[in-house]
Amino acid sequence: MAAGSSATDSDDDADSESFAVRMLLSLARVPFAILRGTILAIVYSVWYLAFYVLCMFRPFTGLMVLAAIVTVPMTIMVFAHRDAARGMPFWAFGLLAIALVAFALGYALFVDRITPPGAEDPFDRYRKRR
Repeated sequence: MAAGSSATDSDDDADSESFAVRMLLSLARVPFAILRGTILAIVYSVWYLAFYVLCMFRPFTGLMVLAAIVTVPMTIMVFAHRDAARGMPFWAFGLLAIALVAFALGYALFVDRITPPGAEDPFDRYRKRR
């Protein structure tokens, strides 16, 4: 060791250098933290807005199920009187009924699946309770 210096002096120099390095690294991380926060805010905003808009269209899926119920007797009628559909195959109406119900169920499951954390259906209060 040099005369007049002790082990604590070299430790203080190392501590001040490591503190300066840590401060510079922290300052270098600030713009990236701001960018990450901005991107997360945009993603969450789009997610909540998409959920809100998709929840608005849930009543139309209920109408699709009603249309499918109405389509079933029409399928029977077209099966009995083939000329009533004017060239359309009888099975197209049954397929339409199945597709309407499948789309309505798929839509409801999809909206339930993409529900953001802590969000509830904002239009649920307008639906009838049974």
